[in-house]
Amino acid sequence: MEGNDSNCSVVSKYDEIIESPDDSSGPLTFGIELEFLFPLLRDGASDPDPTERRPLHSFIGYDDTDRQLIHVLEKACDIRFRLSKQDVFHEPHSNVVIYDKWRLTNDNSVRFRKLGPREYIWTGREITSEVMRADEPAVYVKRITDVCHAIRQARVHLNQSTSVHVHVGRGEESFSLLTMKKFTTLILLVDDRLMKLHHPCRQESIHCRLLSESSTLASLGHRELMEGSNGLNESQSKQMLQFVPNTSPTVKVLRASKCIRELAEMMCNPNEPQIYRGSVGFTRFLPAGKTGGNTHTFEFRQMAGCLDPVPIIHWVRVCLALVDFARLSDAQRYKDLLAKIMTGGSTFTEFNLLSELNLVEEEKYFRSSVEGYSQSLEFYAGENSGCLFVPQSEREQYVVSTATEQS
Repeated sequence: MEGNDSNCSVVSKYDEIIESPDDSSGPLTFGIELEFLFPLLRDGASDPDPTERRPLHSFIGYDDTDRQLIHVLEKACDIRFRLSKQDVFHEPHSNVVIYDKWRLTNDNSVRFRKLGPREYIWTGREITSEVMRADEPAVYVKRITDVCHAIRQARVHLNQSTSVHVHVGRGEESFSLLTMKKFTTLILLVDDRLMKLHHPCRQESIHCRLLSESSTLASLGHRELMEGSNGLNESQSKQMLQFVPNTSPTVKVLRASKCIRELAEMMCNPNEPQIYRGSVGFTRFLPAGKTGGNTHTFEFRQMAGCLDPVPIIHWVRVCLALVDFARLSDAQRYKDLLAKIMTGGSTFTEFNLLSELNLVEEEKYFRSSVEGYSQSLEFYAGENSGCLFVPQSEREQYVVSTATEQS
């Protein structure tokens, strides 16, 4: 999810899949996607929850539904939203969106799965954010907090089909091939650990499978891996061996990849990459639009549906730290972490990983959060006691430090 610079008439990465010669400058940027279920009242039916203070809208049509929901959102915060049908695109493309505003769109993957009142028609909806900067924590904390607060002024529901996605990029710039290789190698090693930070339902989702199980790379046989690993030329081998140790055939194939597109294709599902997603999505590095460009963002898909800004913001910082580590770490620091992960095995936990990334507050938060799943698997407070809707809560409840913990 990337924005557009009105002062630039041509933005190269949207025109073709390019590699940055040096991606160490500037801050990372990111955007979030929040999925939820929104109920409508069937024609002629009475409100099945008359004591609920939040409004209930009758179903007239889906366009009207979205306008009603946007009215609720904009009444609760000072952020302006647009409908996906009002999207603007990076010309000449008709499918590479400019993420310069918060957007409301439908999501057909989100389904209601409980025995609920028959008077409701449930619709899957998704809010996507504008592009935000990692070096402006006060700004993004406020915006995420305000939007979560606004959504909860409507009757909304969360379940195992909903999720939160975080896209991490470099604004108008692209990543280098070296960063891509360092990131994919790191993710393959810690994929299962990152999944353990979240609601256990994500481990069962077809839209969030481990890359070590669902990617094209994972589907290759040993012989194919060995053949692929022989593609290294002298300069590639010298560069990558500074960072990645000479380990498995899988890692050798990553090291040998010649371009960003080839690497992204290996990390996507071999059958339906737009439908069956891995825990980290690489589809935004595949050609799109009329000339084959794209937004160049890593999509973290591990987080279950959530409308509490505190866990969302903590998870955003983890995603940013992982990408920045791949982007900025020197050879010694990078290889040291990989060595700890590989030699530590099961004793090197997800919490050890956060500590190694200097995410002190995130390590504390997720340790407590994971422990909480052993007591309750609620998606929101009150769900187990029969509450159908995410509780309406006051903005003052949401307090997250704006200090950045990444190094």
